[in-house]
Amino acid sequence: MTSTPTDDRGAGTLGTASALLVFLLLMFAAVQILFNLYATSQVTAAAHDAARAVAGFDAGADRCAAVADAERRFVERLGAYGERGRAQLEWTCDRADVVRVRVVATHPTILPPRLRGLSALQGVDRTIEVAIEAAR
Repeated sequence: MTSTPTDDRGAGTLGTASALLVFLLLMFAAVQILFNLYATSQVTAAAHDAARAVAGFDAGADRCAAVADAERRFVERLGAYGERGRAQLEWTCDRADVVRVRVVATHPTILPPRLRGLSALQGVDRTIEVAIEAAR
């Protein structure tokens, strides 16, 4: 009876490569989620500041005139993210006691195309209302 020697060299390469691929995908997903949370926080804060600036505008009849200045500051605060047009503000000035702004933003992604749908944090769609206080 003759036995053939078995050579195990290189047997773990496929398993190691697969594990490395899964690890990298998990790391990309974690980085993407952290970036999306940070971007959502920054966009929401900038939109809230813009709404407060419009609500604090002195002349009630020309309150919507302050929108252009508030949007300019919104884009400046977001930097390159705002300049690329990833975030837009939609204003509603139909009530005299409330300024309402809807912020819609989409975040860039580093995930592969098949995994992009897994992240529920791909964008922001929020409405912010700021009450106008009248001086007595």
